[in-house]
Amino acid sequence: RWLANALIGRGIARCQALRLAEADADFTAAELALRAAGEGGRVAMCLHNRGFVAMLAGDLPLALRRYEAAARAGLDSGSRPEALVDRAEALLAAGLDEEARRVLEPALALLRRCNRRSPEAVLLGARCALRRGDVAEALKLYRRAGRPDSELMLAAGEVDAVAAQRFRGPARTRALGWLAQARRSDRRGALAACRAGLRVLDQDGAGLADEWVRRELTGVALDLATTPREVLRWGERHRRSYPSPLPPNDPALATALTRLRRARALGGPVEVLERDIRRLTVAAEPRVPAGEPVPEGLPVVSFIVHRGRMLAVTPTEVRTVQEPDALVAAARLAVRAGRSVDTDLLPETDEVVVVPDGVLHGMPWAALRPRVHVLPGLDRWRPPRHNDRRVWVAGPDLAHEEVTALRAEHGGVLLGSTVDEVLRGLEGAGVAHIAAHGRVNTENPLFSHLELADGPLYGYDLARIENPPEVVVLSACESGLARAFLDAGTRAVIAGVLPVPEQRLGEAMAAVHRRIDHPAEAARAVAHLGFSCYGTGTRVAACSAAANDVPVHSDCVEPTVAGTSTPSAMTFTHEP
Repeated sequence: RWLANALIGRGIARCQALRLAEADADFTAAELALRAAGEGGRVAMCLHNRGFVAMLAGDLPLALRRYEAAARAGLDSGSRPEALVDRAEALLAAGLDEEARRVLEPALALLRRCNRRSPEAVLLGARCALRRGDVAEALKLYRRAGRPDSELMLAAGEVDAVAAQRFRGPARTRALGWLAQARRSDRRGALAACRAGLRVLDQDGAGLADEWVRRELTGVALDLATTPREVLRWGERHRRSYPSPLPPNDPALATALTRLRRARALGGPVEVLERDIRRLTVAAEPRVPAGEPVPEGLPVVSFIVHRGRMLAVTPTEVRTVQEPDALVAAARLAVRAGRSVDTDLLPETDEVVVVPDGVLHGMPWAALRPRVHVLPGLDRWRPPRHNDRRVWVAGPDLAHEEVTALRAEHGGVLLGSTVDEVLRGLEGAGVAHIAAHGRVNTENPLFSHLELADGPLYGYDLARIENPPEVVVLSACESGLARAFLDAGTRAVIAGVLPVPEQRLGEAMAAVHRRIDHPAEAARAVAHLGFSCYGTGTRVAACSAAANDVPVHSDCVEPTVAGTSTPSAMTFTHEP
């Protein structure tokens, strides 16, 4: 025990001296000694200390994993409010602002009851207030703390003092210094400062812990961009500030999702388990989606929400989209009423790539032009592979024999309808058709799900697929899983954003599968039901030879690009 105490003390001193590898070794040795002595509570504290070391080193995923491990090991946060403050800081850095606030509030209350002053906790409360847009409360807490903090100093207008830190300190401090430098410079100097700040974050591997700073830097640069190509380039960097929400494959995540399914079936603590899954996944290294730039010559429109405005950007033009929520509502209403959609959101061309943002994720894009590829980013184009293996999934409680009829016509394998059977069957498929009832979770799209025989197949479950299907058809209305499939590596997803009467699905899906080699054209065949092609729908110019071998049918009426529609007050913010 005395040895463990000495190791912990030396580890703390080494943390203060930023000798982090040595500090981690001390805490690890102390953990082993205490584990042998049977002191579980202090073992948990050593785990927590190792999380603190990882946080100082800028490894946010590792810090979160160690903090969670300490909590599971029985860390007594009731007598150690500082531990709650550490966890809240990591959650805030990960972008889980509400989670951070929930963890921080009991820590602040405990500190007040004990009549203890913690400037670090007050500063963290100020940063939470700043992230939720309450600048006045943030500055009040900042002044009460009486400690410097670069982020809050910027909010208080102390730009010169923050800019002076751009050459020294940790990566976050230097990047904030460059952000301050950008805010006090002319256009040329500000753009150079933004590039320098981003370079600091990239070179130091700051990663997830500094996504807020990265987004602020790209936002300043986007403000200063003058040509359409500059706006397009900085807009894409601004969009990429957030990594893919789909985590990598993790057995612990699979176990947690199984517990969540069981809780839903038996009436367990669903909200608690969902919170645990969010924390578990944010602690993982972010997945880097594969892709390549959109081919030259293909028309592109990138929509970017910035400073409260929706910008429509092409390589030659930047314009502001007025009342985008009304445009989406009008288009959806027109499609549901069987009318055509009249909008100038897209150029008058047969084929176009769209990168939506904000409310425009709810737009029925295929109803606007003949061939629309809806991508998550301009670097997410995926060339087609040749894979003819088809698999079919039929969920429970369907009122039609859609899958039976389609399989009889096209062949393929009918998968079992449990989550594990479906995930195994999707591996390496060429075309996967999933007919199941879906439900969208607008707060966290990865909790959107499809209903299978043993419970929901969540977006998070798709992280288990190592070799995803080439093309996926989601005949469920508004399943919310298109983006998750794209992040997993699927090339194209045909999915809808509107409720579809089940009696119309059979004919519609037959038209889709006759054109499935060209997913963008397949989506157009059912655009009148609200379906679109998400991902690379195969550029027609690149596949003209293959197209000659594919029979073209016109079983479903396709909407034209003309007419009028009536706006409604509804808005839609989730992705399909």
